[in-house]
Amino acid sequence: MEGILVSQVEENGVQDFDSYRVPGIVALPSGELLVTYEGRDEKRGRRALLMRRSRDGGRSFEPRIVLREPEGNELLHNPMLLVRRSGEVWLFWCQDYTRLFSQRSVDGGATFGPVREMTQEIDGFRQVWPVTLWAISPGHGLEMRDGTLVVPLWLSRGENAHLPACFACLYSTDGGDSWKCSSVVPAGNGVGDPTEASVAERADGTLLATMRHEIPGCRRRAFCQGGPAHWSEPWLNQELPDPVCSGALVSLGGGYMAFSNCANGDEAALERQRQGENIRWSLDARQSLTVRLSRDDGRTWSEGLLVEREAGASDLACSPDGKMVYCFYEQGWTGGNCIFNRALALARVPVSWLEG
Repeated sequence: MEGILVSQVEENGVQDFDSYRVPGIVALPSGELLVTYEGRDEKRGRRALLMRRSRDGGRSFEPRIVLREPEGNELLHNPMLLVRRSGEVWLFWCQDYTRLFSQRSVDGGATFGPVREMTQEIDGFRQVWPVTLWAISPGHGLEMRDGTLVVPLWLSRGENAHLPACFACLYSTDGGDSWKCSSVVPAGNGVGDPTEASVAERADGTLLATMRHEIPGCRRRAFCQGGPAHWSEPWLNQELPDPVCSGALVSLGGGYMAFSNCANGDEAALERQRQGENIRWSLDARQSLTVRLSRDDGRTWSEGLLVEREAGASDLACSPDGKMVYCFYEQGWTGGNCIFNRALALARVPVSWLEG
C-alpha cells in the first residue's frame, strides 16, 4: 500500500448520488483510461450509469459523463465496457435484471451510436438453464487476439433472488453483429453458485475465468477455463482466500496475468457457520484488497501487493505496454459494514512491484 498512487474518483454523497458502486475499467490503445460505475440515489430509487476519462494514466479524471438515466421506474445496473484493438468501444448494461442493451463507439467513447437491445440473446441459454434473473458481470469485456468478443454474465434460476446461479458468456466472432451462447458453469467440485466473473486470455488462446461464488464452509476463489464456447467444470484455488466478492483478471501478455480480490478467508464467519449459525459473511469480510501476478497464465500466483485494507469489488486494466496495472475499486466502508463502500478509487501498480 505504501508508495502506490491512489486517486479518489468518487465519494459517496458528493454530486447528486448517495453512493457509487460496481467499478469497471478499460484502457484504450492510446493509453487513456475509461471507468464506469453506478451512481445510486437511494431516496428516489434511482440508478444512473456513469463514466469518467483519464488522459494521464489515472492521476486525474475529467468530469463525469452520464451514460444512461432511468426512465420512470427502470432499474439500470452493471455498466460494462469492452475495448477493441482498433479503438472501438462497446458499452453494455442491464435493466431490471431481465433486459440487456449495448451501444458502440468509434471515437474512443466520446460518443456512442444507437441503442441495441440484446435481451433475445439470452434465450439461447434457456435450453440448458431455466433463466429467471440475470446480468452481465461487473468489470470489463474482452476482445481475444483472434477478434472474438466475450461478455461474461451470470444466470439465476431463483425467484426474486440471484441464486441458484451459473456462470456463462455471450461471444461474437463477427465483430458484434451476432452473438452466441457459451456452455454454462453451474455449482460443482466444491464451488457454490458461480456469479460475477472476470475473463482473461492465456498465451495459448484459451480463456481463464475467475468467479464469485458462495457455499457454506468455503472461502476460496473459484476458476474455470476453456471458452469462449465451452467451459470446463469449476475448481477452487486453495491458495487464494476470497470473502464472496467480485474480483478481476487481466492479461499482461506473454503468459503474465494480474488478479485482484479482497484476500480474506473470513474465518470468523466460517466458525459461526460450523457452530450452526445462519450467516453469509462477517461485517468486515471484504478487506485486504490485493493485486497478484502470475507468470504462468494463472496457474500459480505471487503473494501479491496490498492495495487497500477496507475495500470491496474491484476491476483491472493494464497499460498498452503491459508495465502498469490499474485497479479500480470500492474503497472504505460505511457504518462498519463492508457491503456498503465509502468511495471509488483507482490505484496505479507497476508490474515490477508485483514480481517479488
